Amino acid sequence: MADKRNYIIYTFSWDENIGGVIFMHNLVHELNRLEERAFLWKGAPIYNRGRRQRLRNWLRPQPMLTNPLLDTPIAHRRDLSADSIVIYPELVQGNPLKARNVVRWLLYKPDLLHPSSFGPDEMFFRAGAMSDVPDITGGAPDLHLWKINPAYRNENRPDRKGVCYMVRKGKDKPRIPETEAPDAIRIDGLSHAEINDIFNRCDTFYSYDEATMYSQFAAICGCTSVVVPGMFASREEWAGQHPNGRLGIAYGTDPAELDHARATRHLLLQDLQRKEEESLETVRNFVTLTRRRFWA
Repeated sequence: MADKRNYIIYTFSWDENIGGVIFMHNLVHELNRLEERAFLWKGAPIYNRGRRQRLRNWLRPQPMLTNPLLDTPIAHRRDLSADSIVIYPELVQGNPLKARNVVRWLLYKPDLLHPSSFGPDEMFFRAGAMSDVPDITGGAPDLHLWKINPAYRNENRPDRKGVCYMVRKGKDKPRIPETEAPDAIRIDGLSHAEINDIFNRCDTFYSYDEATMYSQFAAICGCTSVVVPGMFASREEWAGQHPNGRLGIAYGTDPAELDHARATRHLLLQDLQRKEEESLETVRNFVTLTRRRFWA
């Protein structure tokens, strides 16, 4: 009988602008590189728009998009067995595939989260300390896949000027004057190539989203990268939840923070390369723990 043990990652079409989707597609890729059997499963859309838009999407289902540079085969119904380990992100409610072996990957801590969102026998992993809910998980081990996007580089242009900014998950924050200027460039929804060009033209980047890799990408390109505060009382508290922000990024616009961002910017790339290696270790640990839990 063929071995039915595999990993099935329930996620959504590839989108180069959504960190959680990038993580999940890369998990399939890295598991296959470790000679495990891993597949993508096209998740049902999660809507937060009006009824008419939901109906339009239901009538015109979209194919599952993948990144051709990654080893991410799409699962068929026959690939789902009683031995499969199914990985859901935290925003998926319940267990749509009725899997026996369920892993819940906490990629971002939502505003509202209740134990009833998850099953009683699920195994938890977290993308970082901010994502964990210890009262529910008992303290989840790390699973993250930080990658240095090759689209971003410092072109050392001599005529940098102006401001760019991103809103994303910071949509409810009050706007600061720097991003309200008529010539401030909002980069939400642009391609990586377009954003790299803007980062190399602008002097300063502001992120209302406190948990996005675009803050690091901006610093790699030579911008003064600033996170607009709001969720945490201090840099120390924020950096404790976002270790990738330790170097090259200002938490707020205090002059000392801006000096810190500029003075440590050159160390960021080396730090991210180290974190890439650490990420692969978290995948190996994930395999060890899930095999022990579900396939022992």
